[in-house]
Amino acid sequence: MTLEDLERDARFVAKNAKHNLKLVKQQAEVIDPAKLASNIKWLEMMIALHQKDLAAAKVQMKKARLAGRTSLRTRLKYLVASILRDERSKGKGDAA
Repeated sequence: MTLEDLERDARFVAKNAKHNLKLVKQQAEVIDPAKLASNIKWLEMMIALHQKDLAAAKVQMKKARLAGRTSLRTRLKYLVASILRDERSKGKGDAA
């Protein structure tokens, strides 16, 4: 099993941990009492992991939008295209 597979599995478990914790607390009598506390603690840790993962993803998305992720050439191309589009629309209005 590769590291990517482990990360994917951990994310899946962490994503569903809140629901699983709710079920474990509702059906506590079905679970072995010796393991109940450790299971709850593990699920709470997975919930915290999921929250940290979401926060990290949010930071990554913010960084991706920062200047420097798109090349200067691309930004200038869009800027010039928008200026030319405005100039063309102004020119057509004057001619009519």
